[in-house]
Amino acid sequence: MIKAIAFDGNGVLYYRGKDFTEALMEYIRDRHFSGFDTRAGAANHLRFMHQSFDGAIGKAEAMGLFLDSAGIADPEARADISRKEIEYSKAISLFPTEKETLLELARRGFLLGMITNSYQSAAEKASWFRALGLDCVAERVVSSIDAGVSKPDKGIYLEFARRAGLEPEEIAFVGHEAPELRGAREAGMLPISFNCEPEIRMKLHLAKFSDLLDLFPSPVSTASRP
Repeated sequence: MIKAIAFDGNGVLYYRGKDFTEALMEYIRDRHFSGFDTRAGAANHLRFMHQSFDGAIGKAEAMGLFLDSAGIADPEARADISRKEIEYSKAISLFPTEKETLLELARRGFLLGMITNSYQSAAEKASWFRALGLDCVAERVVSSIDAGVSKPDKGIYLEFARRAGLEPEEIAFVGHEAPELRGAREAGMLPISFNCEPEIRMKLHLAKFSDLLDLFPSPVSTASRP
């Protein structure tokens, strides 16, 4: 029986109107450092952010290394930029019909949550969804920076299963990147694609978010998997 549905984060469970790294680099240039190279800055920000995905370094250390690389030493400027990073990070939007779909799935008895590669903690990301009235998602967020392992390593999928109190075979994973969908399958979960390129689509694919309601009218037997 599929009893839970886990979602990837950015690009699946939410999206941003503007990439937050790009927005942060522009803010640094416009507010603190007119000669700032936004392209090089973005590359460094992403590099340090990705280093923290598996918990090798923490978020504060990643931001500190980025600010050092940008040559920003003033404590007030560093604090302001760090605050702005949080503001831009949480400026997320939901896909059409998403909130209604998630609330209905929860009403039908499915456990919901997120498996995310991120340098933001599970608690931080959960707060975004609580603010949107989606406690059903916020209750089960697994972030790579906390788990110490990132997708597509099966360890992070198994950590979600552990927290949900279920076997991997009882969980569907909705994603949009081929390695992460393969990782879910290798961990024993049912992979479902959404918001992805045609060549990435799985046998189960969502043309729109609300298609989940047709796939899962109620908890379904794993025997019915394609």
